[in-house]
Amino acid sequence: MSTSSVKLLSLIVTSIATAFSLTSLAGSTASKSAALSIPEASLPPPTLSKVKPPKGNPRISDDRISEEELARLPDPQQAPDLKKYIQDLQVGSLEQRIELLKKQSLKHLIFVQGGTFTMGDFTPLLKIPGVSRMTYNEDDKHLHKVTLSDFYINRYKTTNAELNVFLDATKQPRRDPNDKQRNYEPGVPAGATWHTAESYCQWLGKLNSHTFSLPTEAQWEYAARSRGQFFMAPTDNGEILFGKNVPYSKQAKRLAAGGYGTWHAIGLFPANPLGLYDMTTNGQEWVSDWYAEDAYQHHESTDPQGPKQGDKKVTRGWSLDTLKIGVSVWRRNLNPLGRTKSWQGEETTRPLVLMPSIRCVAQR
Repeated sequence: MSTSSVKLLSLIVTSIATAFSLTSLAGSTASKSAALSIPEASLPPPTLSKVKPPKGNPRISDDRISEEELARLPDPQQAPDLKKYIQDLQVGSLEQRIELLKKQSLKHLIFVQGGTFTMGDFTPLLKIPGVSRMTYNEDDKHLHKVTLSDFYINRYKTTNAELNVFLDATKQPRRDPNDKQRNYEPGVPAGATWHTAESYCQWLGKLNSHTFSLPTEAQWEYAARSRGQFFMAPTDNGEILFGKNVPYSKQAKRLAAGGYGTWHAIGLFPANPLGLYDMTTNGQEWVSDWYAEDAYQHHESTDPQGPKQGDKKVTRGWSLDTLKIGVSVWRRNLNPLGRTKSWQGEETTRPLVLMPSIRCVAQR
């Protein structure tokens, strides 16, 4: 082959390679743009691909701390922009507060690419010697494959300051931020009935012209496990390290400033690899599903919605005390209005401050 022919062949190959490269890059960019149908939202942080579940049984450190050690332990601080946002939500006209909440509710969304994962107590799949389960429940033991569509989820729990905008806009009684006893601090997760929680998310969606709702149970677990990976605890590294990625019990009480319960300001401890804060502690969260002990045996394989009816709703996440490995899969349930019965059979209603909080999702 002549030198000119070799040069021509080389040029052709280079041109094809360059065209292929540009096409791939354009396709990647197009996919990214298509994925973010809510352009104000964020893609997951790099930790999603860099941080992997612990091998074997995750560490859980000692929750005990002396008063002397506690006194020396610095209090974690909110990010300055988050702190300012919560402060700004409390001032100005109602229209200004609504507009701020409307914009920030989109900026706080993280895009979650859908996929297929194994839902339930996945411990048997890990084959850890001597460990066969994460929870003592039986309602999470039916392992099953679930495929989810893309969705968005708020990186934070809804605060009292945010819920007050909704309550003011809809002319409902608001939470008094000066009520220290009930811990209605503006930056603390807002406890609510299930109906208030779902109404808040739907109201946000109407403001933003998107479909907002509470997450399904499957969406919550998929997000807590950073797209369905085998994270037993939805912390930054899958381990429970008191004072580092979750608060000590005594520390949480101090952060709650003496309020009722141990809920403290959002975003004080590291997010999980997907970028979601307070998925492990700082109160349970409502999901959209009705509760049934055998719900997993009847789940649809794609985007399951849970039972069609019931008398209790599923809650996910954890309060704080007796924190255990397994928060990612642990199922709890509660009457939508917070009604419970005492050991003596008397019906009581749980105080709002102790009710589950809210974390909205947006459908793509």
